[in-house]
Amino acid sequence: MGGGFLRFDMILFFICSLIISCHSLIRDDTRDFDDKAKRASLNGTHHDYCILGAGPAGLQLAYFLKSSNRDYVVIERNNMSGSYYTKFPRHRTLISINKLYTGRANKRFNERHDWNSLLSDNDDLVFGKYTEQMFPQADHLITYLNEYANTLKLNIDYNTEVTYVSRFKDDNAANDEIFIAFTKTQRVYTCNKFIVATGWALPHDGGFKEKFILGYEDMDMDVSQFRNKRVLIIGKGNSAFETANHIRDVAAAITMVSKRRPVLAWQSHYVGDIRAINAEFFDLYQLKSLNIVAQRDFKDIKFVVNNKTNKISLEKDLVEADVVPVNEFDKVIRCIGFKWDNRIFGSRVAPGNAFPNSEKFPKIGQDFQSRTPGLYFIGTIAHSLDYKLSAGGFLHGYRYTARTVHNILEQRYHGVQWPSTTVPLYSMETYMMKRISEMPGPYQMFSFLGEVFVVNKDSGTMTHFAEYPLRLLHRFQEITGYHMGPSTTMIVLNLEYGKTFGGPGADVLNTKPVHDPALAHTEDLLHPVWYYYYSQPTASDMRLREKEEIETGLRVHVPTPDDVYIFPGNILTEWHHTLPHSLQLRRWFEKLFGTDLRARSQRSCYATALTSNTLPEGCHGYARGLGLSPWIQT
Repeated sequence: MGGGFLRFDMILFFICSLIISCHSLIRDDTRDFDDKAKRASLNGTHHDYCILGAGPAGLQLAYFLKSSNRDYVVIERNNMSGSYYTKFPRHRTLISINKLYTGRANKRFNERHDWNSLLSDNDDLVFGKYTEQMFPQADHLITYLNEYANTLKLNIDYNTEVTYVSRFKDDNAANDEIFIAFTKTQRVYTCNKFIVATGWALPHDGGFKEKFILGYEDMDMDVSQFRNKRVLIIGKGNSAFETANHIRDVAAAITMVSKRRPVLAWQSHYVGDIRAINAEFFDLYQLKSLNIVAQRDFKDIKFVVNNKTNKISLEKDLVEADVVPVNEFDKVIRCIGFKWDNRIFGSRVAPGNAFPNSEKFPKIGQDFQSRTPGLYFIGTIAHSLDYKLSAGGFLHGYRYTARTVHNILEQRYHGVQWPSTTVPLYSMETYMMKRISEMPGPYQMFSFLGEVFVVNKDSGTMTHFAEYPLRLLHRFQEITGYHMGPSTTMIVLNLEYGKTFGGPGADVLNTKPVHDPALAHTEDLLHPVWYYYYSQPTASDMRLREKEEIETGLRVHVPTPDDVYIFPGNILTEWHHTLPHSLQLRRWFEKLFGTDLRARSQRSCYATALTSNTLPEGCHGYARGLGLSPWIQT
């Protein structure tokens, strides 16, 4: 018997030594991990970039990397792209807007209202060709994502589940260390940069582990189990309201409970709050149709089961009532959201959590990189950077932050400058008016991604950098690779809401646009704001911004500027027809730069050249065309 066990032990050791992905032997907190990992890597596949997850965020970054001819692979555990949507949302209707008809031919403007398409140079790869539904079915998104991946021939390894990720020492690597990923299929990947795009992979149970509690993630969708039953739903987010709507036709009564008051998206303008499409339950509650909304800290919810009746009650009543059934239930459903899966990360690379006492997001910097150099997080799980503010946790937001991350990677690792456009100063008013009326990235990622314009007075030009992270203004030259000389200044454009737009008690449906430019600072609707800086903001400026945010309790999007111009809002967010406002904007620019920025005809420029020793900015192109200096001396 002993010899048999010895032979089995030897065989097991031999197998684990060969496939090295056996977790009981491969942990990065062991002394010999570097040697074992290096041996495993010899039979592995190496790429410059490894992207974990073929959901929308992973596909979007893969497209950008492919467009730049970078060496990358997408590692996906399932047999298709977007596999998350085969199960979620459970009731199959998406809350992402699919507005096909805007009455406009402008592609960028229309992109603002298409929340489901990924970015590409192929105009046929748009989600809207599958359905005209404003709130489409999840199955359409699955079809679209796989067509996107297949049409663009993205490099994806399907049916490959990563089980462990770490780094090991390698003298040939750029940072003396290289990432390694072990998989269930015994395949090993090594990568210089590792990018996680897995989304929320695990349900959050909130400490409710009782066997009789049904989880949103795996509950039976057959409504007959709820017929004439009293149901308690734990949670007040979109999944909770989605579930309540699903069972409302058959349930006797529904009680919804959570530790915070429900917040509607049309009040907060945060797309992750309760959407109107899911809020029908409020009708049944407010119109007194046997539905209840209660508030209770989860730690105070303790269940008691009556073994005779199988009724479920709480130790403390949710609602003060004379009748027992109000606080007695037949079914309990948990719908309290999801969290990111940190189980695959070794101790050398584990990023920790973004918020105290929460496993919702990993901890990352404003450049989407964790504390481990080369380890990045994108998509939904990078939403900690703009949580409860913008749309970075949703496809119509993170398709733009994926492009931002790509621009960061291109400069950081390949020396490619952030994409930019340079125009003459006299065009800046026209250029900016067009930009604010069509730019899709800052429109969806308002107050997180902005537009940066570097003005060079000596050359008479303005250089535009699109979709730049506002929290990284102090690192602008490092992040973009653009050098700001002594004659350059900076203008930052942000789209933002007024301070009193939303919140409890705000009458958001009675908000009216401001028409008087002098009162633009009172605007509550989404509106452009230009911030002027004599030079690039410093790290100290950013710390003061953070301090102000903490002290006031308000969002402070940028450091204190040297000057500011606030534009009034527009209900349709189109400003290029608002001539009085554009005139005021041009005059602000003229004040900043001490020059005439009016557009000029050739005839006007010729007349001015005959009578003046200098030409205004609007004539510089005319002068250069004649081979003359822009400034004509007497």
